[in-house]
Amino acid sequence: MVLTGIFLPLGLVLLGPVLVNIILFHAYLAPGGIVMGIVFSALEAFLVVVYRKYFAGVLTPLVPLW
Repeated sequence: MVLTGIFLPLGLVLLGPVLVNIILFHAYLAPGGIVMGIVFSALEAFLVVVYRKYFAGVLTPLVPLW
């Protein structure tokens, strides 16, 4: 989804938890490979900032919170 760009925001939403698990795994169990996880997390953060207008619907509640 991210590579084709058709469903890029959905791909970023699905990729986020995977990258968090990669970072935490390498931070606690195998610190030697954390660099690649940090690089991909930075790339995803960049794409989230660039496509932030597409995430507005996810962050907007459907009903007012009283």
